[in-house]
Amino acid sequence: MPNQTENSNRPAYTADDIRKAMVTLARVIRLHGDAPWPLMERLQRELDALESREALLADLLGEEPKDANPASFG
Repeated sequence: MPNQTENSNRPAYTADDIRKAMVTLARVIRLHGDAPWPLMERLQRELDALESREALLADLLGEEPKDANPASFG
């Protein structure tokens, strides 16, 4: 389960955090093989979910989508 901020149900990480983790993991996979590939798939699902939530909120509120960053919600 993702870390949550104390007063919110929003993840404590941003889409950019997930992308950086994916780049690091990609380097590990290239160097050491595919054993951690399930983690890459999990990170992709987390990124997709975070971006999807923001896009849905923006669509419902008639806004332009913001970066999927908890600090930008409000």
